[in-house]
Amino acid sequence: MVGVTESEPVIERDGVAGRDERHRLPSADAEKRIVEALEQVSDCVVVAARLEGRLRTDVLLMLRAGADPAADYEPAVRAALEGDEAQSLRRVFVVGVDRDFPEGSPGDREALARWHFAELLGARLPGLGPGAEQVPVAAERVRVAFAGEGSGVAELSWGQREIWQAMTRQGNWLPLGGSKPLDPGTTVADIADELGYLHSRFPSMRTRLRFDEQARPHQVLVSEGWTDLEVFDAEAGPEAADRLAAAIEAHYSRAPYDMRFEWPVRMAVVRQDGAATRMVVIMHHLALDGGGAETMIRDVAARATEPPAGLQQLELAEWQYSEAGRRHNDRAMRHFGDLLRAMPVPTFPPSADPRRPPWWSAEFESPALRSASALLAERTGADQARVLMAVYAIALARVTGVNPVLLRPVIGNRFRRHLADIVCHASQAGLVLLDTSDGTVEDVISRAGPAAMNAIKHSYYNPEQLDDLVRRISRERGADLDIASFINDRRVAPATPETISARTAEEFAAARAASVFRWAGERNDPVERMFLHIDDVPGAVRLSIEADTRALAPDRIERLAWTIEEVAVAAALAAGLDSGVRRGESRVD
Repeated sequence: MVGVTESEPVIERDGVAGRDERHRLPSADAEKRIVEALEQVSDCVVVAARLEGRLRTDVLLMLRAGADPAADYEPAVRAALEGDEAQSLRRVFVVGVDRDFPEGSPGDREALARWHFAELLGARLPGLGPGAEQVPVAAERVRVAFAGEGSGVAELSWGQREIWQAMTRQGNWLPLGGSKPLDPGTTVADIADELGYLHSRFPSMRTRLRFDEQARPHQVLVSEGWTDLEVFDAEAGPEAADRLAAAIEAHYSRAPYDMRFEWPVRMAVVRQDGAATRMVVIMHHLALDGGGAETMIRDVAARATEPPAGLQQLELAEWQYSEAGRRHNDRAMRHFGDLLRAMPVPTFPPSADPRRPPWWSAEFESPALRSASALLAERTGADQARVLMAVYAIALARVTGVNPVLLRPVIGNRFRRHLADIVCHASQAGLVLLDTSDGTVEDVISRAGPAAMNAIKHSYYNPEQLDDLVRRISRERGADLDIASFINDRRVAPATPETISARTAEEFAAARAASVFRWAGERNDPVERMFLHIDDVPGAVRLSIEADTRALAPDRIERLAWTIEEVAVAAALAAGLDSGVRRGESRVD
C-alpha cells in the first residue's frame, strides 16, 4: 500500500489497479523464434510496446544450465527477430543476472512480463547496488499526513524530462541520499515531523507520474495525502545500528520504484534500546538534483515557512511549453545544430578491447591534480572548473585521437532567477565542442571559457527536441552522432583561496606517488558512453569514470585518468606547455 490523496483510494501497486498495458504488443511468435535460434536459451520473454509513437522491444532470456551469462546474445537475438522488432530492439537481459522474477512469483513469465513492461514504459524502474543480504523488516510504520500548496497535472519540465530519459535509458531510478547518525534526544516523532514537512513544503515530494494514451509521462501534483515512516529496531552493540542502517539504505536503493504510485522519498529510523539513533533517507533523481538538495537541506534545518521563491514545477512546465518557452528553446536548438554539424564522427573510435559486461567504472584520487588545477587557475585567472574541463579535453583527445572534443557538461541552471530555489530536477547537460590542438594548455583553458559560457547560456532546453535534432542531422551527415560524453564537476568553489600543497617538481612527484586508481565495478545496464564525475575529497580530487568498453577499452580508461593528472601537473610546472594535439593528426597516447 502506498498512501492516499484527496482524490484517490489506496492503491495496491502490483494489483489490477496498478496495471496499464494499453501499449503492450503480442510477442509469442518472436519468443518462439528466439528459443529455436539460440540453443543456450531454454525460454524467453519478449516485451514490445508502442510508446510515444515509437516501437520499443526488450528481450529477457532464461538460459540453460552451463550457458555463459556474460556472453553477448544481442546479435543472435536481433537476427531471430523480424523487421520492426529487430529495428526496435533496445536491450537483451539475462534473467537471474540482469533482471529477476518478481518477488513471490518465481518462474511466472507473465508476472515478469508485466514488471518489465512497466520498466519499458519508464514507470517502474529497478534500483542500484547489490541490495541487502537479508532484507530488514520494520518493527512499525508511522502514518504521516501532509498537505501543501498546489495540485494539478502537467507535462514534465525540461529538467525532469531529461533525468527521466536518463533513468529509463540506464535502467534504474538513480538513488540519492544515505544514512546519518541522529543527535541525542531526537525522537521518532521528530523524524516523522520532518518527513511530513518535506512532503508539505516541496511540491516535488507530492508528485507522481501518469501516462497518457500515447504513453507519454505527465507529472501529477496533489495537495494532500499520507505516507509511512518505517521504524527498525537494532540489536545491542556499538556497531549494530550502523549495520542495520547500511542494510536499510542498500535495500531502499535496490528495491524497484514505481513512480506512478510511490512518493519520491523513502525514509526510516533506526532505534536502539528505545532511542532513535540513525536516519535513512533515499529519493529518486526525478524529485531533485544537487541544487535542489541544497535548498531542501537549508529549508528543513530552518523549518522555513515563507512560500518557496521562484516558479514551482507546474508553473515552470507551463512557461516552458508556452510561446516564450518555445522561442527560448529554438535559440538553444540553433546553437546545438551548429555544433552537431561541426562535431567529429565518431566521437569515440571503436574499442580494440570491448568487454562483457560492457560498462566499467573506475575511481582515481589524485592529490597532485588538486594542486595542479589550483596553480593553473591562479596563473590563468580561470576558475578550476574551466581548468579541469580543458585538461580533461586534452587528455581525451590524446587517448582517443579525436579532436575537437565533444563534451556534455552538467549545468545546475540555478543562476536562472526563477530556478534558484526550486526543489525539483532543473539540471541539464549543455554541449561543448572544444579544440585542443595547435596551442598551449593555457590556450585551451582560454578557449574553454567562452565554450563553457555558451554551454551555460544554452543549457535550458527541451531534451526531446535535442534528440530529434541529433537524429535529423545524423541523417543529413550520413553518420550516427554520438553525444553521450558527459562531465559533471560537483565541486563547490572555496570561499577563500585554498592552500596549494605542491608547487615544485619534487613536491608534485611526491603527490603523484600518492595517487590511486581502482576499478569500481562492471554492469550490463547502460550508463552513458562516457561519464566523468569530479569531486573534492580531503587533500585530493576524485575522478569517477563510467565508460562503455565498446568505446573506450579498459586500458584506455585507466590511461585517461593518469593522462589527466599528467597534463595538469606538467602544465602547472611549465608555463606555455604544448597541448600535444595537432589539427588533423590522429595521435593516440
